[in-house]
Amino acid sequence: MFTAVVSFHTNPYTCGVARFNASLAKTMNLKVVSLNSYLDRPFREHVLISLKLEEINSEALDKMSKSLLGGQISFSLLLHGTNGSELEMALCIRAVHVFAANAEIARTVAKLRTDVISVFAPGAPPTPRQASVDCRLLTFGMAHKIRSDGYQSLAALIQEDSRTFRLEISTALHEGGTFHESFFVVHEEISNAFGGNVRFLGFLADAEVSEKLCDADALVAFFPRGARENNTTVLSAMSHRCPVITNLDMDSPAWMVHGETVFDVNKLDAFPTQATLRRVGDAAADAVADFNFERLAQLIGSCESEVKLFPIRD
Repeated sequence: MFTAVVSFHTNPYTCGVARFNASLAKTMNLKVVSLNSYLDRPFREHVLISLKLEEINSEALDKMSKSLLGGQISFSLLLHGTNGSELEMALCIRAVHVFAANAEIARTVAKLRTDVISVFAPGAPPTPRQASVDCRLLTFGMAHKIRSDGYQSLAALIQEDSRTFRLEISTALHEGGTFHESFFVVHEEISNAFGGNVRFLGFLADAEVSEKLCDADALVAFFPRGARENNTTVLSAMSHRCPVITNLDMDSPAWMVHGETVFDVNKLDAFPTQATLRRVGDAAADAVADFNFERLAQLIGSCESEVKLFPIRD
């Protein structure tokens, strides 16, 4: 009956309706098409337009009015909300079928057409618990900073190891930022490198991150050039006695030493043993013991030139 599900937002990680549409389309063996691309080149075949008009910007609303209310375009409509606008009423009248995501929406639409069909939005199905593994790796940071190249090197080491591994990814957004499509490409690349044994945790509050660091066997974090004194991801893990696998360069601080306080992925020829991980994690905590806000406040407040918290390499 349908050839596609048309959705205004298409990123299932950032929009509930988009997630609903992706799941429905997958179940019906259909593709998801963005509303804008569909309005630019409408199909002759029948489509299901599934949306919430309140989420749509004025430009797209104008395009909908021009493209969907005229011509011979065939579509059915699934409404996830109702705003009582003239466009909404016109779309309901024009659609071949109208589905309402709940009974309240259906009662509103029924004033225009009595054949509206009240449906529902399924919840997420239960996911089987992942099997326990020998090594749990954690990475967290801003979405726009996650890079896949270091993970590729790490995955190559893991492939030669007899232990089982899982990588857990917690990601935050920068203020005003979005989960750009490129982030999900990177996430897919990392997942493929680890044979799919990856869990995407989304955003975690600081308290939850702290618990994850206490439970993890190692934190992995890679940077365009190398780890620095202001990489809070690295210093957080070190303070939790969680060993860090990262990348170093000549500008990395002197107290980040491969095999002693951190691991440089580019110098590893095998994944560290559990005993080595614990030893480096303990040494890391000692190395950053004074790198706290109390000491930083003292340094900034005193303005004493002889106080050098971070030794600078020549």
